Amino acid sequence: MSKEPQATFFVATNGNDAWSGKLAAPNAEKTDGPFATVVRAKDAIREIKAKQSLSEPVTVMVRGGTYFLNDTIVFVQEDSGTKDCPITYMAYPGEKPVLSGGKRITGPWKPYEGKIMVCSIEEVKEGKWNFRQLSVNGKRQTRARMPDEGYYFIEEALSGTSFRFKEGDFRKWHNLNDVEVLVFHSWNESRFLISELDEEARTVKFLDPKASHVIGWSGGGGPNRYYIENVLEGLDQPGEWYLDRHTGELYYWPAEDIEKAEVIAPVLNQLIRFEGGLKEQYVQYINIRGFTLSDADWTLPEKGYPDCGDVGDIVEPSAITLKNVRYCTLEDNCIRNVGTYAIELTGYGNRIVGNEIYSIGGGGIISRNYDEECNVFSYNHIHHCGEVYPSAVGINIDDGGGVVSHNLIHDISHSGVYTRHWATANQPIERENQEQGLIIEYNEIYEVMQKINDGGGLFVRDSNIIIRNNLIHDVFSFSNRCPGWGIYLGCETRDTVVENNLVYRAREGVHVWYADRNITMENNIFIDGEISQINYQNPQNLRHENVKLLRNIICYAKADALLFRISGERSNPVESDYNVFFCTGGAIVKAPVIQGLPGVSTFEEWQKRGFDKHSLVADPLFVDAANDDYSLKPDSPAFKLGFKPIDISKVGLRQRS
Repeated sequence: MSKEPQATFFVATNGNDAWSGKLAAPNAEKTDGPFATVVRAKDAIREIKAKQSLSEPVTVMVRGGTYFLNDTIVFVQEDSGTKDCPITYMAYPGEKPVLSGGKRITGPWKPYEGKIMVCSIEEVKEGKWNFRQLSVNGKRQTRARMPDEGYYFIEEALSGTSFRFKEGDFRKWHNLNDVEVLVFHSWNESRFLISELDEEARTVKFLDPKASHVIGWSGGGGPNRYYIENVLEGLDQPGEWYLDRHTGELYYWPAEDIEKAEVIAPVLNQLIRFEGGLKEQYVQYINIRGFTLSDADWTLPEKGYPDCGDVGDIVEPSAITLKNVRYCTLEDNCIRNVGTYAIELTGYGNRIVGNEIYSIGGGGIISRNYDEECNVFSYNHIHHCGEVYPSAVGINIDDGGGVVSHNLIHDISHSGVYTRHWATANQPIERENQEQGLIIEYNEIYEVMQKINDGGGLFVRDSNIIIRNNLIHDVFSFSNRCPGWGIYLGCETRDTVVENNLVYRAREGVHVWYADRNITMENNIFIDGEISQINYQNPQNLRHENVKLLRNIICYAKADALLFRISGERSNPVESDYNVFFCTGGAIVKAPVIQGLPGVSTFEEWQKRGFDKHSLVADPLFVDAANDDYSLKPDSPAFKLGFKPIDISKVGLRQRS
C-alpha cells in the first residue's frame, strides 16, 4: 500500500509565497493559501529537511494557469528525495499548469505595411532583451526567411569563407549584419553571419574563419542548399516575424486577431536544471509530472557557427537539463517551443516517460550515461523537431545503455533515434566508449530525415544493441546519394541484433555501413525500398565479419529498384539464407537486381555464389499490402522457412499500462 505524503504543498497563480502553502486555494480572509511559485515550495521542503530527515513522500501540487519564470528553476543535491521518500512536483488533478520561460508582448500594435503589424519593445531597444523565437497562442511562428519554402543553392564554392550565389538570392538588406544564412551539409548544418556582400560579383563572405571547411561540402551530391533567415524584407506571409534589435521594433504578420492573441517571446534559455555532482553528490528521487514547459530560447555565437559537429551535437544547454542525476522521473509533461534540445540527461536509473515533445529548435532527448544501471525512455510522443538545428534527432543516446521503447517519433528534420560510441575498428570496447546494452523496441518512427541527408529512422553507430519490434516507414531524405534509410547500421556497429521489425517506404530499407562484426538481421519485413532494399557498404574493407541476413521478407514494387547494393572488395559481404524475396513490378531471378559485387547482377548469379541457397522468390501473401497491412496469410511461404509473425499491435503509444 502506497504511503501518504508527509506534507503536501500547493502552488497557484493566485497564491502568495508568504503563505503556508498548505491550502489549495486562498482562504476567505486571504490570510493563507498556496504558494505563488514552485521555487518557494522547493525551499519549504528544504526547511523540512533541515529540521529532520524525511519520513514520508512529499508532494507539491501546482494549480492550473501560466507561471512566468524569472529565473531557471534549479535543483541541487540538497533538494533530493530518498528511495522511500521521493519528492514529486505535479499538476493538480484535472488542471494544466504551464511553466513558461517567456514574457507576454501586449503591444500596442500599429499597422506597418500591408498586413504587417509592428510594436515597440523598450527593453529590446535598450539592449536588455533579445529573442530568437516567438509564439502566438502557443504556436511557434516563423522568423522571416527567404525562400519561404524550399532552398536556394550555392552556385560556386569559393576559396576561404565565401560562395557565389545565383542572381537575386542576396541583396543589401536592412540590418545586413544580423541576417543569418543556414547552409546544409550531409548530416549537419552551419549558421553563418555575413561580413561582406558583393551583389555585382554575386559573392557573399562570412565572419567565422572556420566556415572554409564546410562551404562547398555537401556529402550528399549536388550543390549545398541554404536559406536566409532574419530578413525584414522576407516578411511576406502570415505567421512570419522580424525583430529589429537596434530599434526594439517587432514586426509580425498575424494570422489571427492580434489584439486578442497571446504573444510570448522567451526570456530564459533554460527552464529547469538539475545540477548534481559526482561521487554520491547526485540529485536523486525527484519527479516532475503533468506540466507544460514552454518558451525557452537559443543563442548564436557572435560569428555564427560553422557546424554542429557530429549528428545531434548542440553545444547550448537544453531547456530541461538533468546533470548527474539518478532515480528521477519526467512523466506526462508537454514540452514545446524551446530552442535547443528539450531534455538533456546525464546519469542513470532515470525515467523519461509519457511526455509530448514538439515544436523544438533542436531535438527531443539527448542522454549520456556510463553506468550499467540504465535509463528508460518510453511512451514519449516526439514530433516537429529541428526547427533551428536541423541536425538534431528525436532521441540521441550517447554512450550508455537503456531502454528506448514505445515512443512515437515523427516529423523530425534528421533521424528518429540515434546512438553512438567512440570506439574505432582497432580499439577495444571499454566502459567509456560503448553502450551498456541498449534495447530499442516497439517504437513507431515515420516522416523523419525531412531536411538532412545521411541518417535514418534508427541510426546506430554502436555495439551491444538489440533493435526489435519497431515500425518504421516513410523515410526519405533530400539526396539519393546519402538517402534516408529505415535502419542505418553505421560506423563500427557490432554485436547487434535486428529482429521482428517492419520497415516500409524508405529510400533503402537497411544500410550496413562500415559495420564491424556480429550483426544479425532476422525475421524482419522490408518493403518498397526506393533505390534498393539493403545496402552493404564497406569501401575501406574493414572486418565486416559475421553479418547475417536470415528469415526475412523483402518485397518491393519498383521494377528498376535493386535488391542489394554492395561496395568493397569482399566476395562474401553477408551470410544470407532462408529469406523470401518478391518484386511485384518485375522479375528478380534473371533481372539485374544486385549492384557492386563483381560477376553478380541477377538473383540467379547470387545464388550460384552460395548466397540464399534455401531462400524463395515468391509472393509472401500479405493480408492487405495496399493499405499497409503486412501481416501474413496462413499459407504464406515464409512460414515454411521459419519466419514468425510480427505483431505491431503494441508498437508506439499503444497499450500503455
